Amino acid sequence: MIDSLVFWDSKSRETIATAEEIDYFDARGMHLMYGRGDNFGRHHTFHMDIWMRRDGRLLMRCWSRCLDIDSRSFEIKGVHPSEILEIDKKKGFIDLWVPRAVRNAYEEWIQE
Repeated sequence: MIDSLVFWDSKSRETIATAEEIDYFDARGMHLMYGRGDNFGRHHTFHMDIWMRRDGRLLMRCWSRCLDIDSRSFEIKGVHPSEILEIDKKKGFIDLWVPRAVRNAYEEWIQE
């Protein structure tokens, strides 16, 4: 059995965080906190972007340029903005703060 569909740089933290599906959102004015892309062959690249609104809410969009794949959006609850590690400019985005529930939502979206 595969423990994880995609490779993560770090183990997930054990938190009570959840990823609840929401309608599409406009990310204008938000701060990008994390982003990744996973390629599974020709025309099968999947992306996950996590944005922070000015009020501290975290929103995630799972998307692909493939026309056969529907995008999905989530609100991440249970993660306080102060818990998010700073972005290391040399290493890019750090996934240490991304909780298991968020990782699971992304992987489930890929499997659909």
